[in-house]
Amino acid sequence: MGIFSRLAALLGVRPSAGKRDAGTSSGEQLTLADAQLKQQAAVQKMRRGVADVSVSRQRLDLQAADLQKALDALAAQAEKSQAAGDEGSAQTAMGRHLIMTGQLSDLVSQRDALAEQEAMLIAALTQLQARVAGFNVTAETLRATHKAADANQSIAQALEDFGDNQTPGK
Repeated sequence: MGIFSRLAALLGVRPSAGKRDAGTSSGEQLTLADAQLKQQAAVQKMRRGVADVSVSRQRLDLQAADLQKALDALAAQAEKSQAAGDEGSAQTAMGRHLIMTGQLSDLVSQRDALAEQEAMLIAALTQLQARVAGFNVTAETLRATHKAADANQSIAQALEDFGDNQTPGK
């Protein structure tokens, strides 16, 4: 369904009597305003989603950095234990190091997946914002066209009234 057919559908819908906007006199403007508010709400919801994914990705970055520090500490502990001749302690530290390396790998893959999802959401948000901007331009064009038609009708009525006033005076 194209923009113009959506607008036609919107213009065909009459608002309820209890839902009046003080600044508008026609139902079309109120309906377009409602559509614009809904679109703005969708953009805000999308922005919140992008922000949530971004925060989650950043948390995973922090966890990965902390895990990397712990891995470095375990590697140093293993070297220290091995240098001191404590093979059991060195083996334990290396075993923990191996387990934590797997955990780090999982964190990095999760972070990468979130980064990819964030990029897709940003692209979708950009597209949504472009569509909303296009709709807003179309809505403003319709409003201007409506005002121009009202002005033409007023001018025609004034000319007709002027012509009626001139005829009896001849």
